[in-house]
Amino acid sequence: MAAERVKTPRWFGGTVSPDGDVPTDGSDVLAKTIEQVGKMKPPQDRRGMLITDDGPTEWFIESARRWISTMMADEGIFGPLEGGNRKTKAEIRSREKGTLAGLYVTDILLREWMPDARFTWTMGEGSRIDAEDCILTIEGGRHQILLCERIILNILGRLSGIATNTTRWVANSQIPLAATRKTSWGVLDKAAVAVGGGLTHRINRADALMLKENDLASAAEEGDVGPARIRKVLRDVPKDSIGAFVTVEVRTLDGALAAAEAWAERMLDDDEGMRLNIMLDNMGPELARDAVLDIQTRGFREYVTIEASGNIGFDELEAWQGSKVDVISTSGLHRAAPPLDLTCIFEGV
Repeated sequence: MAAERVKTPRWFGGTVSPDGDVPTDGSDVLAKTIEQVGKMKPPQDRRGMLITDDGPTEWFIESARRWISTMMADEGIFGPLEGGNRKTKAEIRSREKGTLAGLYVTDILLREWMPDARFTWTMGEGSRIDAEDCILTIEGGRHQILLCERIILNILGRLSGIATNTTRWVANSQIPLAATRKTSWGVLDKAAVAVGGGLTHRINRADALMLKENDLASAAEEGDVGPARIRKVLRDVPKDSIGAFVTVEVRTLDGALAAAEAWAERMLDDDEGMRLNIMLDNMGPELARDAVLDIQTRGFREYVTIEASGNIGFDELEAWQGSKVDVISTSGLHRAAPPLDLTCIFEGV
């Protein structure tokens, strides 16, 4: 059965009940869209697979439902909670500054596991929040809210922590930053990176083809090694197996040049109109710059995007700014992110 689309106020919210949704002000979306027109969209930008202007996609909703069901089951809850006679009101507040994320996931929990509760979002997905800001108010059964309180805080805290950390990284880099597949909460983590201004990279293995060392070894014929292996695999990889884009991992200047040359020849022969993403693995900013300049000098730059990856930490960002790569990918956006400190305050406390 197809997932029901869930809409959550993205900017300033209003009271939400199971019977209706609140219209949102789209002026900020329009301004951002106009600002971004004409910019090249990096292939690692797969946010649209998870969240669109209409809200979360069915793919995202189903993933969120699986995570919520697991967390609820760990608390011994296996079905929607009745409100009961003892009603109360609670507020979710922030104890520190940050970037808010996780509203779409929390919205699903509130609607489907607390169906008779009323709730008000006072901030939207991606909002910058300060300490003591109220994010969400919930009116429902006391026991109902108590059972869900910790899960709501965990969801909003973790995903807001990732968005906040990503915002910090993005503010210190002129080069677009992308997540990796080394996630703990799957696409929920990737969506939080996108909220913070980062790129999702491929959503899963099938979304885009990535040829890493093991993939190259398994696809090559016996005797093919190094640059020769890279050339052979890139020339022969079937177009229908690529998905949204194709990435090849290289670790040397010779490997990067071989990849760029092989792909340029393929594009000139077949006119497929697709750029190859060359991932420079653990090559460092100076060697990466040399690779970019060599590829550019030989006339292959228009056929590729160049991504740097491998143990790139926040403190190394400044050194990478002159590397001329198109994208930096790092698990530091999401795996190193502490949760945002949030609290739930009941009325009368």
